[in-house]
Amino acid sequence: MKKNILNCLTTTLCFFFVFSVAGTKAARIVVPPEIFYYQPAASVFGSEAAWVNPAGLGRYNASSFQLMTSYSNDKLARSWGMVTSRERFAVAYRSVYNPDGEDLNEYVFALGSDFGGRTYIGGSYRYFKNGPPELHKKHLWNIGVMGGRSNLRWAAVFENLNRSRNLNNDRTETEMRYSIAYRPSGPRLTLSVDMFLSTGTRLSNADFVYHAELASNNGIYLRGYLDSDKNFQAGFRINLLKYFGGVQANFTNNSDHRFTDLYVGATSLRQPSIIPEKGRRLSLDISGSLSENPPNPVFGPKRIPFALVIIDIYRAAEDPSIKEMLINLRGLSLGFGQAQELRHALETFKSKGKKVTCHLSRAGNISYYVASVADQILISPVDQLRLVGLKAELMFIAGSLDKLGIRADIMQVGTHKTAAERLTRTSSSEANREQVNQILDELFDQLVTTVAEGRNLSADSVRRLIDNGPFNSQQALECGLVDGLSYRDDMDHDFLNPMPQISFKRYMTDTLLDDGWPEKPVLAVVVAEGEISSSRGENPLRRNGAVTPALMRKGFAQALHHPDVAGVVLRINSPGGLALAGEEIYHVTENAAERKPLTVSMANVAASGGYYIAMKSRRIFADPGSITGSIGIFGGKPDLSGLYDKIALGAEIYTRGRYAGMLSTMRPFSDDEREKYLSQLQSFYSHFLDLVAENRGLSVDSVDLLAQGRVWTGREAADNGLVDELGGLKQALDFAAEQASVDDYRVAVFPQVRPWIILPGRSLFQTVAGFITGRSDRVEKAVDDLPMLTEEGIYARMPYDLYIE
Repeated sequence: MKKNILNCLTTTLCFFFVFSVAGTKAARIVVPPEIFYYQPAASVFGSEAAWVNPAGLGRYNASSFQLMTSYSNDKLARSWGMVTSRERFAVAYRSVYNPDGEDLNEYVFALGSDFGGRTYIGGSYRYFKNGPPELHKKHLWNIGVMGGRSNLRWAAVFENLNRSRNLNNDRTETEMRYSIAYRPSGPRLTLSVDMFLSTGTRLSNADFVYHAELASNNGIYLRGYLDSDKNFQAGFRINLLKYFGGVQANFTNNSDHRFTDLYVGATSLRQPSIIPEKGRRLSLDISGSLSENPPNPVFGPKRIPFALVIIDIYRAAEDPSIKEMLINLRGLSLGFGQAQELRHALETFKSKGKKVTCHLSRAGNISYYVASVADQILISPVDQLRLVGLKAELMFIAGSLDKLGIRADIMQVGTHKTAAERLTRTSSSEANREQVNQILDELFDQLVTTVAEGRNLSADSVRRLIDNGPFNSQQALECGLVDGLSYRDDMDHDFLNPMPQISFKRYMTDTLLDDGWPEKPVLAVVVAEGEISSSRGENPLRRNGAVTPALMRKGFAQALHHPDVAGVVLRINSPGGLALAGEEIYHVTENAAERKPLTVSMANVAASGGYYIAMKSRRIFADPGSITGSIGIFGGKPDLSGLYDKIALGAEIYTRGRYAGMLSTMRPFSDDEREKYLSQLQSFYSHFLDLVAENRGLSVDSVDLLAQGRVWTGREAADNGLVDELGGLKQALDFAAEQASVDDYRVAVFPQVRPWIILPGRSLFQTVAGFITGRSDRVEKAVDDLPMLTEEGIYARMPYDLYIE
């Protein structure tokens, strides 16, 4: 819709330009130029856009204030003005001294808006309360547009659209301004030309102003212009942290001084500055989990996607104003992959010679794993450090189902495709025990090795400490696991260096203020988080969302239609699910990969169907502790005939077609139906092997040896060829940037989910289960993971979910 409106607006402006220059001659409104210093309409950036081109406010989303005065006729401050702006809205006032009559008093109200990413539109209202007769009590309505891409920008401004009447009661002209700005070698040099003409004025009689601005890295700007009559202006601006000041001197073509504007101001955002910033401490608080792409309601609190947390830690590592970081971890419950990425980001921050302090509260294995990178670890004087090692709890409900007369009639392809064992057995198979212990050994080794390196201990010492956990705060201090005891509120006095502190949420918007062109290219992170399900809907009992073909189409469509997206990273945090839904999503990624370079980043888990949808990537990145592989298939149905007998429920089925009743829950599979269904599973498994072999450059036999439903950690998968490289989201983004020939980039997360409101609290099922068991989270998850009870189909899903606490 925006595109259609924009096309209509552009056509209207062109029509207005072509036909207005040949109109009837009318009176002009000439506004004195004093007080607001000259800026080109195509490149104006700041609150002064209220006077020059209100569309410029659309890309200046900051609060600011400027005070201006003029020196003329050997007098200072007889003319003065001010302008203030907040979130793209500006109010301005000026008083211009008139030695020959009444002073001019002007009020301006202006508003700008983003209109499609690369185009901005704005409007203003100017009221002259006093002044020369031709301006006395005049109302001017004005509109401006601004757009462009790369190093070229354009703008058009139309003033006095209402064509107010002059003293003779004749309509005045609309004043038009067309502007082009160009940066031949980046943001350091800006060349602009503005054309001024009025309705009824021939194009050959237009006035031109040629402007140049030279900018330095430390906030010094040299500016000047030359107009058609050879009048000229020269001046400079200097930034002093969030403050600035400047001078613009105006001369006639005979070099006679006309007037000089002086101005000072301040902005709410940082600027390039000749004064170095004082060192600051960045404070990051994390409690619970971090979603890869949380829904952010229009009304209500906003949550930060995991990707943006990671990216801004890396940005802080390169920011000379950030000298150290305080990270507060309270009941952290990240997956192992996410924890490794967070720790690596903190490690990068620390490698720049910056200090990291970590405060723990209700800490478990994951909290301590992340904290072990810090220079000092603190814990509250009365708390507990639950560094106790890893465990795997498997729940088998076949016995419970049997008591109800329910039998899960399920088949699998793959010796280690044990996902259905929770439904079909009362204990683990040897294959399942083997791979559960293998995963625990691998992750435990990563935990021990990393903690040992971070705390400068031997691996054996860490194992002995784990065997003696958990610890109260004093014991943790005595064992050398923490460096001090302190409540969060007392840390500033006892353990931290005195310096200004900025919250992480505030820091995310605390970027260096610049005019935003050329725009940095965007790398899109398209998130697939949750169980893979069909587009028919989700389990109504399920608390978390699902990965559906419809949702992934939406995410890729949003990313690929974004005008600045140069590459796409598919971020997978999924154990798999419905196989045919995974095939649909694979097709979506295949189409996307034909349009933009596609890279995959695996988070905590990208297994089975989650691995399947990663295949079209140019390169697959996985964390050492990511869970992946599980290449296998299972499927079946619940047989409820025993339940019907128990409750004396009569049921009959009538069919036409040999296999029409194959998936009926009223009876088990017949031998013929079982053979037929198993052939479907085997066919899809063969397709899965072929797909992996083709995209990974392996033989089918080699893939089959790695498949059979077997689960691997990211470190093992990098060794056996199932993934390309160990690394987190940042490393995947850097690779995507390299593939797209991009040096610097912004990150945008898709699909953008913006519900009107998100109601707080737990699901109904979770609440009821909590009353019954006291452990609602696990019970709810167990019911969520009973796909045969909610949706028929063939499943590509890993055999269990891992929770590291």
